[in-house]
Amino acid sequence: MSPSLPNLLAGQDLPAPPQQERSRLKRQKLLDAALLLFQEHGYDATSIEDMAQQADVAVGGFYQHFRSKRQVLLVLMDRLLQEFSKMDLQLGPEANIVTLESTVRKALSVDWAYAGAYRAWREAILQDSALSTLNRQVTDWTRTRLVEVLRGMQQLSGARPDLDIATMAWVLDLWFWQLAGAPADNLDAVVQVVTDMLYHALFQDEPSLG
Repeated sequence: MSPSLPNLLAGQDLPAPPQQERSRLKRQKLLDAALLLFQEHGYDATSIEDMAQQADVAVGGFYQHFRSKRQVLLVLMDRLLQEFSKMDLQLGPEANIVTLESTVRKALSVDWAYAGAYRAWREAILQDSALSTLNRQVTDWTRTRLVEVLRGMQQLSGARPDLDIATMAWVLDLWFWQLAGAPADNLDAVVQVVTDMLYHALFQDEPSLG
């Protein structure tokens, strides 16, 4: 049975979602500030005071929306997973290298939008056993999703019939999570390299896909 999307916010006792537009904007500014500071300084070196100052919000205003820095990180990572869950990664029967490149670009764009969250997550799971347990659920889910995508690709014309799907899903999962924490200045170049590597790993040297 495939694992379900992990609910990172279960049991978190988050303050009630704001109803007023001004409060919603303030909450979003705090999340944006956390992403930036996590990316620049990491999890341990970022304080609640830092996030409040970056967002131009009083420290007391922070606690209207979050009870801790840990909750901010969980909200950001939950959003990242929600983005991935809504992403259509199946290429379809008319797939070619152009559609594969488009899929890679979408995945990396989401990854890099949350680069700060993933850098902080990697730090936090090393010192928080509960987060480490959640991380195992996350990787189980992402790898299972990759297995499903690869199985779909293996049905396409020109695909390598002897592809070790489980191992490739494991490698790709590690690969994309590492890329998530290391955004590059040139997205186009990275997309091209990743697309070429995936294409030649998945399909015969002279695939009929074109």
